[in-house]
Parts: sequence; C-alpha cells; structure tokens
Amino acid sequence: MLLKRKWKLILGALVALAIISFIFISLRQDVHVPAQRIEPREFSQSFTEEGVVQASQKRGVYPRYSAPIAALLVKEGEEVEAGQLVAILDDQDISYQLAEAAARLEAAGIELQQARENQSAAEKHYDRLAILYEEDLVAEVELEDAEAVRGKAQAQVDILQTEEKNLRAQLHHLQKQQEDYRLYAPMAGIVTDVKAREGEPALTSTPLFTIFNKDGLQVETLLLTSHIYALTPGMAVNLTFKQGDEDLAFPGEVTAIAPYAQTSLSPLGLEEERVLVTITPQIPPQLALGPGYRVQVEFVTRVIPTALVVPKTALFTYGEGEALFVVEDNRAQVRPVTTGPETRYETVVTKGLEAGEVVILDPRQKGLDQGVKVSPEIANTGGGEK
Repeated sequence: MLLKRKWKLILGALVALAIISFIFISLRQDVHVPAQRIEPREFSQSFTEEGVVQASQKRGVYPRYSAPIAALLVKEGEEVEAGQLVAILDDQDISYQLAEAAARLEAAGIELQQARENQSAAEKHYDRLAILYEEDLVAEVELEDAEAVRGKAQAQVDILQTEEKNLRAQLHHLQKQQEDYRLYAPMAGIVTDVKAREGEPALTSTPLFTIFNKDGLQVETLLLTSHIYALTPGMAVNLTFKQGDEDLAFPGEVTAIAPYAQTSLSPLGLEEERVLVTITPQIPPQLALGPGYRVQVEFVTRVIPTALVVPKTALFTYGEGEALFVVEDNRAQVRPVTTGPETRYETVVTKGLEAGEVVILDPRQKGLDQGVKVSPEIANTGGGEK
C-alpha cells in the first residue's frame, strides 16, 4: 500500500514537470506572424462604377410615311456613307394617285386647249363684227352679243388655266412624296439596332435602324448623387475593359455631368438617385470597342502623395481608439494609432506609426499577445486594392 502511494507521487511529479517544461518551451518559442514593413507611398481614394460605351453622335432613320418595306438595303454592322440609299418603301398607293393626277392633268390640258381655240374664235368673230359695226353694216346688239361670247370664252380659259396649275402642283407634290418613299442615310457611320424587316409595315414613330458615328465613342455611367460632389469636367478617370482573361486599362476624361438626377433601381430593387456622367475615352488602337460594350470606370477622388498605409485587417479596437501590433526587438508590442482617410481595404495612419516599422498583419493570430516573442514573415509592401 505504501509502495503504491509512492509510485503515485512519482507519477504526479513527472506530469507536473512535463507541464512546466511545455510551458517553458512554449514561452521561449517564437510565434511566426505575417507582417509588413510600412514605408511611405502614394495613397488614393476612388470608387468604381460600370459604364456603357455609346456613340457620341447617332441618328435614327425614320420613314416619313407609314407603308410596307419593299427593300431593306443595309444590315446590322454595315458601314454607310451620307446620302446612301438604305431602304425603299412600297409606293403602290402613291403610284395610283400619281397615275390618276397625271390623267386628270392630261384631260385638263385637252380641255384648256379647246377653250383657247374657242376663245381665239370668239376674239376673231368680235373683231370682224367691230369692223362691220363701224361701217354700219351690223346692229349694235350683234356686237354686244359677240363681246359677251368673247368674255365667256376668256373666263373659261382662266378657270381651266387655274385648274391646270393646281393639278400640276398636286402632281409635283405627289412626285416629291414618292421620292420620300426612298430613304437615304442622314450621316456616315455604322448601322445598328436594325428592327425593320422587308414586307413588314414601317411606322413614322419608329426608326427602321440607327446609324452611329464610329469615330466618336463615349462612355456613359450613372453615379450616386453622393459621389458627384467630387467630380469636375476635365477630371481624368481610369477605364478597364475585360477582353478574354485580360483586363485592358486605358485613360478617359469626364466631359459632361448632367445637371439633374434621375431615379433608378438598385440591384436590390431599391430606388436611388443617380446622375448621368459622360466620359471621352482614349481607346488604344488594338482595342475594338463599340456601342453597348461595358467597361469599368474608376474615379480617383483624392490623392495623398506620401502616406503610411496599413491594411484594415491589421487594426483592432483598443480602449476608445484603434491600435496595431508592431514588432520591437522581436516582440509584439501594442501601438495605439490615429487613422485618417481609408478605402475598402486600407487605412492611412496619421499618428502613432513611423516609417520603416514592421506591422503584424493578423492581430487575432493564436498565441499573439503583448510582449510575446515573434518571428515576422515580411510580406510585399505593394499598394492594396482601392
């Protein structure tokens, strides 16, 4: 019994010794921590919105009359010249009207010719009677009757001349109207948004298609009203277009900011007020963009040329403020700091941190505490995402 108690005491002492040894070794072992040496660099605040490439100049081709489309002479994506014939409407109705007006004009011409002959005969008859009247060979009443006939003949000619003139004007109007059944390109450019089909009716309220100026593209984006205060015409922006697996970046410039906001729906279905901003892009030659293409537009609203910037994840709440773990003499030390401008991922430290100091990136790492010996693994000091 005494021997069993003795072995229990020895075993307990060994366990206690093992625990003490483990704690001692743990205290002496460095904690490996990801860290970053903070050097001064440029810091910028920005936000990104989606933009849509639009033509700076575009014209819809509208028919002047509602009629079936007899021939559509262009297709989507085709390049056209100003004044080029692009569509022909069915002018059967106007052709019937033209034929009828031409027939009426011809008949009126024949009738007018007959009236002029009658008027000429009446003039000659009156002149002959006037001579005979001077010689007292005819009575005055005969001369008066001849004068009346002459007047009626002249009146008939005047009426028919007016009628012929009106018919000629009507025919000319119908001929001009028929010309409008042939549609021409109002400007040089690329045909897009073709909605017309041969044989279908064309409506005066709907364009058959649109022509855009291929040499004058612009980017339009809708921004929240809270972002507009930081924008001015002439401001530079960064544009990005995803081509395959590659993001192609190119510059642009704000050229117009709408003077009013418009209501739109957010992706969550909430109403929000947005302002249309127009950008002139500097598209590189190797990049083929067209109307309807979508690009990312980055607006840089603030730039600090030299700043100490840390990842937001390196900060933690400390008292009523914020703090970082910095490495001093290979030990983790809590450093209260004051922060300034920030982005989604980074924050500027304005007080409490010196250039060249090493900041621990994960303050919640297991085993990390004030005064703990650490072995920092220095990460790259490149700028983070805005």
